Amino acid sequence: MGKVPIRLKEVVYTISPFETTVMSGLFKDVPGKLAEKIKHNWVDIGLFGALPTYLTMWYAADYVEKEKQHHRF
Repeated sequence: MGKVPIRLKEVVYTISPFETTVMSGLFKDVPGKLAEKIKHNWVDIGLFGALPTYLTMWYAADYVEKEKQHHRF
């Protein structure tokens, strides 16, 4: 007995490798989008980005200064 072929019902979408306008909207107005994200999330950026960076730099500068003055005490 032969098998009955089963038709698969699927749709395959592909993008041509020669299509260049597919991702044009991704990089459009990057400074504006970045400014908008910073404006809406400035608290998070400050608490989790700028503040730890500042505190790390402050600690490193203080450590170097203490190392310089260590021979005096």
